[in-house]
Amino acid sequence: MTAATKAQLPALGNADSVDALVSKLSSYISKIIETPHTFEELRTTLYADTLKPLVQHLTDEVHHPGVVHALLIAKGHYIALESEDDRGINATRGLSCELIAWRFITHLSKRDAIDHLCADLPEDSHYSDNAEGPADVETLAEVDTVDGAGRELGEGFRDEDVPPPAESGRVPASEYRGMTALEIAAVTDAKKFLAQQSVQQIINGVWNGEIVFWKEISQHAVKQAEIYNPKRSDPFCRLRVPLYLKAFEFLFFAAFLALYYFVLVEKTPLRAVTPAEVLLYIWIASFIHNEFGELWDSGLTLYSVDFWSLWDVSIIAIGLAFFICRMIAISSGDRRNTDIAFDILSLEGIVLTKDFIKFLGPVAILYIGFNTTFAFLARGTMSVRETNWTLIQVFFGSNYLGFGVAEQISPILGPPLMLLFVCLTNILLVTSLISLLSTSLTK
Repeated sequence: MTAATKAQLPALGNADSVDALVSKLSSYISKIIETPHTFEELRTTLYADTLKPLVQHLTDEVHHPGVVHALLIAKGHYIALESEDDRGINATRGLSCELIAWRFITHLSKRDAIDHLCADLPEDSHYSDNAEGPADVETLAEVDTVDGAGRELGEGFRDEDVPPPAESGRVPASEYRGMTALEIAAVTDAKKFLAQQSVQQIINGVWNGEIVFWKEISQHAVKQAEIYNPKRSDPFCRLRVPLYLKAFEFLFFAAFLALYYFVLVEKTPLRAVTPAEVLLYIWIASFIHNEFGELWDSGLTLYSVDFWSLWDVSIIAIGLAFFICRMIAISSGDRRNTDIAFDILSLEGIVLTKDFIKFLGPVAILYIGFNTTFAFLARGTMSVRETNWTLIQVFFGSNYLGFGVAEQISPILGPPLMLLFVCLTNILLVTSLISLLSTSLTK
């Protein structure tokens, strides 16, 4: 690295707050990335000249535990600015943040990589401003005031395309506090970073329980990522391993479905409450407790990233509505309220089979496309209503009807198009659903 290049690098202090790191790194990246590029171009053509000096500087001279957090927070800031930028420059800068974070991780030992990727961003990310030289973790844990953060950020993001975060009325790191770098990557949609082998090794280690966050289960336990040691760790902490948690969730959900169908089929009248219905209430309460536990652990920002979390909220809402209506029916002895309660419970079946909803988009697009084509081909011989009804019947299995009217729709294009439509719909409704079932059982 030449002296001129080194002089242009950002002055990153080991006692800087994460907000200050975000500001300095983003300002530097904004200066060196001035045109849009793809990730492959950044990784191959431009990396050596533009980004590698910064990676070397971070690896050799900066010993800050929040470097990866800062780079991924900067990535999120660039993505937020991308909606106002039609040139793609901010998207390229965001990809640069991912690439720098990835290459920085590859220069670390496994122990250091775990610390950088799995440590929580402090609730107050402003470290001591008076530290001189490298600071250890205890020194960096000292916090500053929020007012000091505002003054630091006043110098950040002085690029014409990247306004200072202070001008937007919020501190960049504030919404990510308490999250690990991996969680920030998920929230900021840093897929390129998460897909890299060095990062995937850490993710797989967390999933399989090779990397754990708790040594014991007690009120005095401190969350800290470390490599699992069976001789020192509490065996009950293995219950917090994601792989085991998902196995228990699968068993819980299977029991939930069994109770749900049993109660619906049985449908006890008026004031008769069976043990199965009582168990269903317990399962609904457990589901609510588990969902709020996930919200509490991950935080609203990370929880809201997963669309299917909202689906789980719908399961809770329907379950509570059923319970309330059922209690009203029992207290009043009104059969009509009982029927309403069980009708509400039957709606739960829609959201309990949420995986099928993922296929509705492609199915709808396929059907609308073929319906439009057949409607125009059949002009003069069949009405739009007749064509639509025929395709609905074919879609749900009456293939012979489609082949019977294919030539009527179009003597030349009708038969091959109908054959294609039948093949695609059968693939979607049979093969895809079998695959869906297999995937669900695997989960």
